[in-house]
Amino acid sequence: MTARRRQGSLVFPLVLVFLGLMFLLINLGIVDRGVWSDIIRFWPVLLILMGIDALLRRSSAGAAFGAVVSAAVLIAAAITLFHLFAPESWITETQSFSHSLNGARTAEVDLSCSDCSISVSSGSAPGALISGQLTLRRDEKLTESVRIENEAIHFQLESEYWLPFMLSAERETHIWEAELNDSIPLTLSLQTNGAMDLDLTGLMVSSADVSTGDKRCLITLAEGDTTLFLAGDRIEVLVPRDVAVRISGSASIELAVPSDYLRTVNGVQSPNYETTSVRTELVLRSGTEWIEIKSL
Repeated sequence: MTARRRQGSLVFPLVLVFLGLMFLLINLGIVDRGVWSDIIRFWPVLLILMGIDALLRRSSAGAAFGAVVSAAVLIAAAITLFHLFAPESWITETQSFSHSLNGARTAEVDLSCSDCSISVSSGSAPGALISGQLTLRRDEKLTESVRIENEAIHFQLESEYWLPFMLSAERETHIWEAELNDSIPLTLSLQTNGAMDLDLTGLMVSSADVSTGDKRCLITLAEGDTTLFLAGDRIEVLVPRDVAVRISGSASIELAVPSDYLRTVNGVQSPNYETTSVRTELVLRSGTEWIEIKSL
């Protein structure tokens, strides 16, 4: 009776292949040496592979299936690490966007992305509602929609990811830059978990809904009546000299304001709020942790 040949574990060879590939990418300068500190975080995957291999290696069919499962897990881990640390030019693309006013007299602009940095200012070309450029990851889908009703145009630009497990990959160059028309009243809605630089100077913004994550959000107010609804962990607002400000919202929010600001039953306001004709209302939504008001 011929003894059954004992099947060896496939986990160790696969790990060697993976490590060899990582060393090769590092030596070629494609991946930074600091990747090892991030790879170490995935060490529980090795225990999972060893457990799967031990369970399925009890039969030849199980060994074959275990090899397939182990290889699939390692390939998925390699793809994720590649997505996290590969050069920008390999996994991102930059494209321009623009849309004309089409005779509209008012506009609503909605920009939404998961982890990009949004930069908004005035300066679009004559006759254009919005123009700019953005960086997208290869696994990111961009959706643009435009609706025109009664001389009002609604422009929406939104991105979402095809592969959820890649959501944790953040890129410093993942930037959306947009320039808006400064000749018509605007309503803005801006949402991201990344940083934001919103310069309202010169724009006719009647209201804006701004939502950010734990990255810095810098807002420069315009010299016009505006209502801003804000949510984010780190918000900084720059106030022009002739603009009065009133802040209302949750009392638990950490608020840093100039020493001459006044506390009233309606919130915190600048000393010139009752006498100045140009006013901005800042409505702080729940979830906001810290906001600082600075005078220009």
